[in-house]
Amino acid sequence: MRPGFYDKTAMGAGFSHNPVLVAQRDQISRWIPNVGRRLRVLDLGCGAGTTSMELFRDPDRFAVTGADVSEKALGSYVRDTANPAVRLDAQALSFATGAFDVVVSDDVVEHLVDTDAYAREIHRVLVPDGVLLLSTPNLAAWFNRIALLVGVQPAYTEVSFEKVFGRPGDDIVGHLRLFTGASIRQFLEHHGFDILEVRGARFAAIPSRARPIDALAARFPKLAGNTVIVARRRDNRMSRTRMESAS
Repeated sequence: MRPGFYDKTAMGAGFSHNPVLVAQRDQISRWIPNVGRRLRVLDLGCGAGTTSMELFRDPDRFAVTGADVSEKALGSYVRDTANPAVRLDAQALSFATGAFDVVVSDDVVEHLVDTDAYAREIHRVLVPDGVLLLSTPNLAAWFNRIALLVGVQPAYTEVSFEKVFGRPGDDIVGHLRLFTGASIRQFLEHHGFDILEVRGARFAAIPSRARPIDALAARFPKLAGNTVIVARRRDNRMSRTRMESAS
């Protein structure tokens, strides 16, 4: 990634009605227990703080730390959330092993070169049985299948950091690796996670005339615009330590 790219683009602000967050709010209620103590949450790729503010706003339940590569985004994050934040590369985390009960990482993995290092680092910083909430655009979304049939570059994909080629639009977002629902699931399983739930979510930037189709497709993860996953860190030790008893 080019130096300063994410400072220039100011990623992560203004999506409080993002369909991904709507899905994740329900997933938190289902999969993250209220254990009577503050759970340590890492918002990895926090941007300006929308995910932290929308999903983890209860300070009695969650102790949230933001992390992002963009100094500009982190400035907004600290100002708006009052949470601590760290500037770092998502492929090399500076936190201790087992530092967090929950990691949330929305629309990050598709921006990385070394996705394997990213997954290994998340696995490392989670406690045994810790929970990962992850979202990523779906390369096999219904509209991308149509685009390929007619010879158009799929949405979310780019061939240049300077200009969009082969498809409508002019926003360059820096996507390097795109996943289908099946590939992101298999990828996480390979890196030591058990998949708890896979959902589809609507594509927030879909044109208004296509929204009814997109809403229908979101019911089917293989066709949805976004893949939203809940996974649990697999603990291979004979004696498993449940998240509820982590200190």
